[in-house]
Amino acid sequence: MSNSLKYRHRSREKVHIRVTWILILAVFFALQSKTFAAEEITYDFDVVGLEQAGFENFRQQFLTSSILMREKSKPVISIANLRNRLDADTELMQQILRAEGYYDGDISEQFLRRENHFNISLTIKPGPLYHYGEISVNFIGEKPEENIQNKITDSMNIKPGEPARADPVVAAEANILSNLPQYGYPFANDIESDIIIDHKTQVMNVTFGVETGTRRHMGRVKLEGLTSVDPNFITKFIRWEEGDYYEQRYIDQLRSRIITSNLFSGVNIEVEPAGEDSTTIIVNHIEAKHRTIGTSAGYSTAEGIGGEVSWQHRNFMGDGERLKVTARASEIEQSLAGLLEIPHFKRLDQTLSFEGAVKRQDTDAFFAHVIDARAGIDRVITDDLALLANVELEYNDVTDALGERDFLLVSLPFGFRWDSSDNLLDPNRGLRASLITAPGFGVGDDSFKFLKTEFRASSYFSLTEAENFILALRTRLGSIIGVDNETLSATKRFYSGGGGSIRGYAFQGVGPLAIDGNPIGGRSVNEFATELRWKFENNLGFVIFAEGGNVYETTTPKFNDLRYSAGVGARYATGFGPIRFDVALPLNKRPGDSDFQIYISLGQAF
Repeated sequence: MSNSLKYRHRSREKVHIRVTWILILAVFFALQSKTFAAEEITYDFDVVGLEQAGFENFRQQFLTSSILMREKSKPVISIANLRNRLDADTELMQQILRAEGYYDGDISEQFLRRENHFNISLTIKPGPLYHYGEISVNFIGEKPEENIQNKITDSMNIKPGEPARADPVVAAEANILSNLPQYGYPFANDIESDIIIDHKTQVMNVTFGVETGTRRHMGRVKLEGLTSVDPNFITKFIRWEEGDYYEQRYIDQLRSRIITSNLFSGVNIEVEPAGEDSTTIIVNHIEAKHRTIGTSAGYSTAEGIGGEVSWQHRNFMGDGERLKVTARASEIEQSLAGLLEIPHFKRLDQTLSFEGAVKRQDTDAFFAHVIDARAGIDRVITDDLALLANVELEYNDVTDALGERDFLLVSLPFGFRWDSSDNLLDPNRGLRASLITAPGFGVGDDSFKFLKTEFRASSYFSLTEAENFILALRTRLGSIIGVDNETLSATKRFYSGGGGSIRGYAFQGVGPLAIDGNPIGGRSVNEFATELRWKFENNLGFVIFAEGGNVYETTTPKFNDLRYSAGVGARYATGFGPIRFDVALPLNKRPGDSDFQIYISLGQAF
């Protein structure tokens, strides 16, 4: 036989041997998989001993994090793997007990086997509840004054005799570190807790050791990143004197005021040590775009289609002045208005403003050309409260049920506004209220004096923790004294009805009517409204509402002959506010009132 034939023969033998081994291995693994499937390890798991009142939370915490519970649907590799899971859960339960103040608890394991199924259980005996014993703070480095030590100790919010839980200790550490900068120690950043468990007296003694560093003073302020904003605008927000003891609240207030100026897209304040006991405060600014163009549109069956276009410059002259020009157009009004606001005028949180407008108004109540101007001061007293005083001058040419007349009106509105709501266009909680009184003088066919007072309030209540179910309430009261209804310009009377008033009735349609059925307005008004708002996770919402009120020719509301309405609406949440769609029905309509009204606009009704 030739060498080539022998070689081919040996090659065929090798191939045959390889195929045979592959078949043997395949059969082996197939049999092994059947064996493993037949010998699958399963188990039941139970926790015993936490059934009594007061331990339900312990049990729930454990079951939420338990490895045996979480991995029950996954295959168990081996018995050793199952024991490892049990050991991990035993340690977890021990940690939960200690975290809740039970430092002498007993945990026993049960691990019973029947073939490849295991019955596993943990029996818990929590033991006695331990309490805090001695609690002290060890100040390492410069020791604060005694009154500061007392304030730091009070801020810890844990006291001897309370249950010795772990979370309050962690919170106390955070409180110490956050409060020390309030009293001149901005660089305190190292704290340790020395915990001693006394099993004889069943108490936990805690000593907090904190590196305070040196007590510092407010030092030089460096402003960086300003391009078009005048640095003097920022220095108005600095409410301390250089050399004062350092207080973190000064820094927090500075940051907050810079952000709320709306001139910056970002601000970062760094505090660095300077000298032996001073600081350098570096304020890094990122200026935002100061010019914006805005548009909005709406529709209602009573008022028709309307919209506005506005242009705003938030740093008009480099010192944070805000200039806004707005053009509005609808079927019942066309106007062009300008507003200039000078923030922090003469003092912090005081705004001087000037406003002017020209309007053409064509409503069922009157037709008018109006030119008005206003100058005012608005002073913020607290985060929620502001006082205001204005001087207003208005000229109008009005045609109403009494004919065509010209008026020159001067008024001095003053009052207050309160706003603790959490959102401008979609509030979930808080209160809004305002009371404005405006003594005025008018020249028309005759000279006259008047006093116009109006109170408005709306409140918002979240009925669920998720803030997805809101109750909103609103009221309005108004009175004009010193002049009769016919003498007063139609533009100064009270009106009610429409999308921002009593929905379901025509715009200005609630109140006394002329012989031709058109509204004439009045000298007093009362309104009330309630709305339930549901918010869903897909940005959609649903509301039901009921409203009522009336306008009277008398100087004070009579609270009778009220017009009522009710309706439903849908909301779609956007990044800047909800889009609303409402359908409202008048419940006790008069002849001539429509069967329903539809409203589409941006923002909640109130």
